[in-house]
Amino acid sequence: MKKLARISLLLSALLLLVGVAAYFIVGVTQETQALNAEVRQKAPGNFIKLPGGLTHYQLLGPHNGRPVVLLHGGGVAGMEVWKQNTMYFAEQSFRVLAYDLFGRGYSDRAEQEYTPEGLLNQFTALVDSVGLEKPFTIISMSMGSMVALDYAARYPNRVDKLIMIDPAITGDFKANAALKVPVVSSLLLTLYWYPRAVENQRKEFTDHRVFDAYAQRLAYFMNFEGYKTMNYLTWMHTLNQSRVELLDDFPADKILLIYGNQDPYFPEANVQKFLKRYPTLQAHEIYGAGHMPQLERPKEVNELILGYLLEQELYTTPPQEIRMPE
Repeated sequence: MKKLARISLLLSALLLLVGVAAYFIVGVTQETQALNAEVRQKAPGNFIKLPGGLTHYQLLGPHNGRPVVLLHGGGVAGMEVWKQNTMYFAEQSFRVLAYDLFGRGYSDRAEQEYTPEGLLNQFTALVDSVGLEKPFTIISMSMGSMVALDYAARYPNRVDKLIMIDPAITGDFKANAALKVPVVSSLLLTLYWYPRAVENQRKEFTDHRVFDAYAQRLAYFMNFEGYKTMNYLTWMHTLNQSRVELLDDFPADKILLIYGNQDPYFPEANVQKFLKRYPTLQAHEIYGAGHMPQLERPKEVNELILGYLLEQELYTTPPQEIRMPE
């Protein structure tokens, strides 16, 4: 028995050594780029130094246009998820502000934890710094809807309307228990999660041509230092929190919900859950779209939002073939 115990111990030690060696060998091939001034020179838009770090943003449309803020979700590509929408609304004479949340796009990988409070502080500082006229409409998607609701709850007089696209505000996300163990979490992130991170997002799309174009930008941004840390802290501190209760105090007839009928993260049951909290909710399903209908069905989503903003009768267009711009 003692001999078997020694063999078992030796094998365990060997496996541990192999795992540690693999961790370091694989790890050096990940996050190999620094997000520096040279990289940022190639980015469109502008940068502004905020209390939490450098923030990348775009401000489009006429200065006196009706203000609209676009708030993306937790994806590392940042505001590029709005590439089919920003110019459309600017051309409709809206004053459009879009930006990268900390840890995403070209914004700083924040030094503090990625918490709802930190993301709210970034949003508040940005809209104040660029002098955006208030009240404004917030168009948010996924995790960005959490920031939008937090802002509206804290500054109710500054928000005119809220448009949520497949919002992640229910706090249903539960991280694997193994991620709470420091050493184990590092091994899992490096050896298992990171190599699959891009392909795992394919399920968020119904049109794989759109995903393939989007995946190239994911691969680009996830190679910057801090990607794994940002995702880990977002899982631990943000996506597991609920903001559904904030719907209770939002003024009536001020929220539009848009969701893809094939979004794996937004069950249709959420619509009824939101309606119980907010009976005047206008909810519209986008057929043939996943988690990002504004990318897969931009014409339909843009027209739907425009009609809502102009207080016209909401309508949708028939299914269409969508191609990402070169």
